[in-house]
Amino acid sequence: MSTSLFSRRGRLRTAALGLAAAGTVLGVAGCQSLDVTNQNTPDIDGVFTSGANLEAALLGSWRAFWGVAQGARGTTTTAPYPVKQLSVLGNELTTADLDTYIISQEPRVAIDNRDQGGWTNRKPWYDLLESMASAREAYQAIENKGLKIGTVNTQYPNGQDTPRAKVFAKFLIGVDNLYLGLLFDQAFITDEKTDVSTFVYELKPYNEVLANAERILREAIAEARAAENFTIPATWINGQTYTRDEFIRVMYSYIVRGRVYGARTPAERASVNWNGVLTLLDSGITRNFAQQADLLIGATSSAYYQYSYLQTNGRTNNRLIGPADTSGAYQAWLAQPLGSRNAPRFVTPDRRIHGATPTTAGRYFGLLTTQTMTTVRGTYMLSQYRNVRYLLPPSNNYHQVGLITTMSTQEMMFIRAEALYRLNRRAEAAALINPTRIASNLPAVDVNGPPPGRACVPKRDDGSCGDLFDALQYEKRIELFPTEAIIAFADARGWGKLLPGTPMHFPVHGRELETLGLPYYTIGGGGPGSAP
Repeated sequence: MSTSLFSRRGRLRTAALGLAAAGTVLGVAGCQSLDVTNQNTPDIDGVFTSGANLEAALLGSWRAFWGVAQGARGTTTTAPYPVKQLSVLGNELTTADLDTYIISQEPRVAIDNRDQGGWTNRKPWYDLLESMASAREAYQAIENKGLKIGTVNTQYPNGQDTPRAKVFAKFLIGVDNLYLGLLFDQAFITDEKTDVSTFVYELKPYNEVLANAERILREAIAEARAAENFTIPATWINGQTYTRDEFIRVMYSYIVRGRVYGARTPAERASVNWNGVLTLLDSGITRNFAQQADLLIGATSSAYYQYSYLQTNGRTNNRLIGPADTSGAYQAWLAQPLGSRNAPRFVTPDRRIHGATPTTAGRYFGLLTTQTMTTVRGTYMLSQYRNVRYLLPPSNNYHQVGLITTMSTQEMMFIRAEALYRLNRRAEAAALINPTRIASNLPAVDVNGPPPGRACVPKRDDGSCGDLFDALQYEKRIELFPTEAIIAFADARGWGKLLPGTPMHFPVHGRELETLGLPYYTIGGGGPGSAP
C-alpha cells in the first residue's frame, strides 16, 4: 500500500488510491513513494479483465476492513491496531505494551501525531481507504466498463452474479466510510462514484462522514432488494454464507451501529433518534455476523479475541469487572494514588467473574495467581484476571481457528434495551437484560435497578448500588467482551465513562497531514477532543 493515499496538491492520486485494488488482487506489498509509479501495479483495465479478478479485489477489500474491525493481516500473524488500543481506552483490556501505553497511560496524554510509526491511527486510516478504493474500483469496473460477472445469457445479459458483486462492493464502501466516521474526528466524503483523477478532497466532520455512510448503505440495501436472490459465498466472508435478505439485515445493523456508536458525548448519545433505532433493529440481523478464522487463509483471524485471553502482556482491565465486586476491594483500588495501585482481587456473586470461591474460574473470567506483566510502566496497570471464554483447549488459539463473531444478535438486543430505557419503557428494558443476570447467579433487576444492599451488582465507583442503566451497561460490557473493540470504546464515550483526557476519536494521522500540506493537530490529554 502507498505511504499516503493523497498528493500534496489536494487531489486523490490515481497511482496511490485509484489502483489499490490492483495491488490487492496481485498481492503487491511494500510502501511506494507518491513521486514514482509502481511498476508492479498494473492499471485498472489490466486488473479487471474478468469476474474472477473483480471478485478477488472484493475479497481483498473485505479482508482489509476485517483487519480494522478485528486486527488481522497475515495467515499466522495478527495486527492489533487499532483493536488493542480501542479496548484499552474502553477499559476492557490492560497492557503495558509500549505501542498502547503511549496513548493509554494515566493520566491520559495527547496522541503523538508526529510519530510516523503511530500505528494506532495510521493503520485504520490507510486500511479503510485501501478497502474503499478496491471496492470502488470494482464497482466502477461494472458500472462504467460493463464488466459482467457469472453466467451471461439471454436471462442474465449483464451477468448472473453482477448484482451480488455490486451490492457487496457498495456495502464495503459504506462500512469503510462508517468506520472512518466512528474512529476519526474527520475524513473525506467519497462513494462509489468518486473519480480519483478529478477529486478535490475536503475533510468533513465525523457526523457528515457517518451520514454519508448511512446513505451508501441504504442505497446498497435498495440495490439488493431490486436484485434476484443471491448468496454471499463462503469464500468471501470465510466459512459463512449469507442470502440476499440476510445480508440486507447485516447492512441495517451496521446502520444501527453508526446511529448509536457515532455519538461522542452523553448528550449526543441521549439525542439519538431511539424510536428510529428500534425500527432499524426490527430489520437487523437475526443470526450472528461472523467469519471463520483459518490458519491457512490470511486476514481471517482476530487479534482482539487473542488479547482477551492473554496472560503475559495483556489482561482484563480491573474497570471491566470491578463493578461486580461486593467486598469493597474495587473502591479501595480506585481510592489509592496511581503509584500505589496494584492488582486487586474481587469477590462477587456473579459466576461469570469467578466460581463458588474467588479463586475458582468463572464462566467468562479466570484468576491468575502469578504476575507476568511488566511493572516498569506502573503497577496501576496490573490485573489478576483474563477472559477464558474463548480459551479452548487443546490448542488455545481460538483467535486463529474459531468462528469470530464481529456483530451479534446479543449486541443488537442490548442496543434495543438501551433504546427502551431512554424511551422510558424501562420494564421492557429490564426484561431484556435479566436472562443473562439470572443465568449468572445475579437477581433480576426492575425499573429501579438491582436489589440494594451489600450484594448489589453492579456497584458504582463510589460503592453505591447502581440503577437500571448501570446494570444495562455492566451486562453489555461483560457479555460482549470480546465481540468487536469499537463497541466498548464507543459505548464508554457515549455513556461518559472514558477516563478524563482520553481521546474521544483519532486525529487524521500526522503523516497524512504532512503529505496533504495541512496543519498538524492532535487529540487527547486534556486538549481538544478529550473526554472531560
